[in-house]
Amino acid sequence: MTLPAGDMPLDRQCRIIAHQETGGANIWAFEKASGILTHPNKEKDSYRRKAKTLLHAPYDEKEEAYHWTDSQGIERKLCLVHRLDSPTSGVILGVDSPELSSSIKEAFSKRLVSKIYHAIILPSKVPLREGTWKDNLLVKREKGKLRVVRGNGPTALTRASVERSRIGLYGLSLLKLMPQTGRTHQLRIQCALRNIPILGDKNYGNFALNRKLAKASRVDRLCLHASKIELEINWKGRAFVFSADSPLPRSFGKLLS
Repeated sequence: MTLPAGDMPLDRQCRIIAHQETGGANIWAFEKASGILTHPNKEKDSYRRKAKTLLHAPYDEKEEAYHWTDSQGIERKLCLVHRLDSPTSGVILGVDSPELSSSIKEAFSKRLVSKIYHAIILPSKVPLREGTWKDNLLVKREKGKLRVVRGNGPTALTRASVERSRIGLYGLSLLKLMPQTGRTHQLRIQCALRNIPILGDKNYGNFALNRKLAKASRVDRLCLHASKIELEINWKGRAFVFSADSPLPRSFGKLLS
């Protein structure tokens, strides 16, 4: 089935995985590939330099929306309701209504949106403590780069469990991570703080291990994937439920087999 998208100028490495119309507005779930920006980075002038972004269209930072004209000459927009870091793959949501966007953002802020991520790590010698991880994090800039450290900042909460342990040729493990908050680099830094940095992490990772496994497996990416998102909000007087799933990338299977 062709999902209505108004000739959406989606990057060829991304795809629509779910769509729903409600109350005259549309919501889409996209599967974003690793290395694709959620939106252009103004500081790096990435749109002008034709960096790969979710949509190939002008982006309004104030409105947090892409704009384009479809083949029928109709003006279209896609409002982003959340973000994924460029190296993270998986599910990301967008809508064509600023009002619906505001309602969904409010649901995110109230922790009413369920998100599941999967990450590949090399287990440490100390058994991983599953359950709720709690850290206070500070965002800093070092040499022009964004970096997060443990400090006297906002609380980051994540529920963590091991789905597969010490498997495959490389003895890696697959974690299931359910963030309860949405802090910058939250999952990446929380794994690093527990001495289990996510494989392929170029900010907080084990760089020697990253190089070794990238050479051996030919998989060179951050092994963090947004697998599922589910939300329920009240929209125009009735409950509105939406969910979308994205299977683990083939590269994950290659590393874990």
